[in-house]
Amino acid sequence: MKRVVFDIILFVSVFIFPWWVSGLLLLIGIFIFNHFYEFIFTSVIIYSLFAIPNGRLISSPAFFSLFIIFLFIFIQIIKDNIIVYKK
Repeated sequence: MKRVVFDIILFVSVFIFPWWVSGLLLLIGIFIFNHFYEFIFTSVIIYSLFAIPNGRLISSPAFFSLFIIFLFIFIQIIKDNIIVYKK
Protein backbone atom coordinates (compact mmCIF):
# COMPACT_ATOMS: atom_id res chain seq x y z
CA MET A 1 0.00 0.00 0.00
CA LYS A 2 2.91 2.36 0.75
CA ARG A 3 4.30 1.81 -2.73
CA VAL A 4 1.00 2.63 -4.44
CA VAL A 5 0.66 5.88 -2.49
CA PHE A 6 4.29 6.76 -3.26
CA ASP A 7 3.71 6.03 -6.97
CA ILE A 8 0.68 8.31 -7.06
CA ILE A 9 2.62 11.10 -5.34
CA LEU A 10 5.52 10.58 -7.76
CA PHE A 11 3.25 10.64 -10.82
CA VAL A 12 1.53 13.84 -9.69
CA SER A 13 4.86 15.46 -8.84
CA VAL A 14 6.12 14.93 -12.39
CA PHE A 15 3.40 17.19 -13.75
CA ILE A 16 3.20 19.74 -10.93
CA PHE A 17 6.70 20.27 -9.52
CA PRO A 18 10.04 21.07 -11.20
CA TRP A 19 12.08 18.17 -12.54
CA TRP A 20 14.51 18.19 -9.61
CA VAL A 21 11.73 17.56 -7.06
CA SER A 22 10.61 14.50 -9.00
CA GLY A 23 14.24 13.42 -9.32
CA LEU A 24 14.68 13.65 -5.57
CA LEU A 25 11.55 11.56 -5.05
CA LEU A 26 12.93 9.01 -7.52
CA LEU A 27 16.16 8.71 -5.54
CA ILE A 28 14.23 8.32 -2.30
CA GLY A 29 12.01 5.68 -3.88
CA ILE A 30 14.86 3.66 -5.31
CA PHE A 31 16.42 3.27 -1.88
CA ILE A 32 13.16 2.64 -0.01
CA PHE A 33 11.64 -0.01 -2.29
CA ASN A 34 13.16 -3.13 -3.82
CA HIS A 35 13.14 -3.28 -7.62
CA PHE A 36 11.70 0.19 -8.07
CA TYR A 37 11.02 -0.09 -11.82
CA GLU A 38 9.04 3.12 -11.69
CA PHE A 39 12.46 4.82 -11.72
CA ILE A 40 12.88 3.92 -15.40
CA PHE A 41 9.40 4.92 -16.52
CA THR A 42 9.28 8.15 -14.55
CA SER A 43 12.75 9.17 -15.72
CA VAL A 44 11.69 8.75 -19.34
CA ILE A 45 8.54 10.81 -18.71
CA ILE A 46 10.59 13.55 -17.04
CA TYR A 47 13.02 13.54 -19.97
CA SER A 48 10.15 13.75 -22.45
CA LEU A 49 8.64 16.73 -20.66
CA PHE A 50 11.71 18.78 -19.80
CA ALA A 51 14.37 17.95 -22.42
CA ILE A 52 15.45 20.53 -24.95
CA PRO A 53 15.70 18.85 -28.36
CA ASN A 54 18.85 19.20 -30.42
CA GLY A 55 20.63 17.09 -33.01
CA ARG A 56 23.37 15.58 -30.87
CA LEU A 57 23.47 11.84 -30.17
CA ILE A 58 23.97 12.28 -26.44
CA SER A 59 20.62 14.07 -26.13
CA SER A 60 18.60 11.50 -28.07
CA PRO A 61 15.76 9.69 -26.27
CA ALA A 62 17.21 6.26 -27.10
CA PHE A 63 20.58 7.15 -25.55
CA PHE A 64 18.88 8.56 -22.46
CA SER A 65 16.71 5.44 -22.05
CA LEU A 66 19.76 3.17 -22.26
CA PHE A 67 21.59 5.37 -19.77
CA ILE A 68 18.68 5.18 -17.31
CA ILE A 69 18.45 1.38 -17.64
CA PHE A 70 22.19 1.02 -16.98
CA LEU A 71 21.94 3.44 -14.07
CA PHE A 72 19.09 1.41 -12.60
CA ILE A 73 21.08 -1.83 -12.90
CA PHE A 74 24.15 -0.16 -11.37
CA ILE A 75 22.13 1.16 -8.42
CA GLN A 76 20.60 -2.28 -7.83
CA ILE A 77 24.08 -3.85 -7.76
CA ILE A 78 25.33 -1.18 -5.35
CA LYS A 79 22.26 -1.68 -3.12
CA ASP A 80 22.94 -5.42 -2.95
CA ASN A 81 26.54 -4.81 -1.87
CA ILE A 82 25.84 -2.23 0.82
CA ILE A 83 25.99 -3.97 4.19
CA VAL A 84 23.73 -1.46 5.94
CA TYR A 85 21.03 -1.79 3.27
CA LYS A 86 20.69 -5.58 3.42
CA LYS A 87 17.50 -6.77 5.04
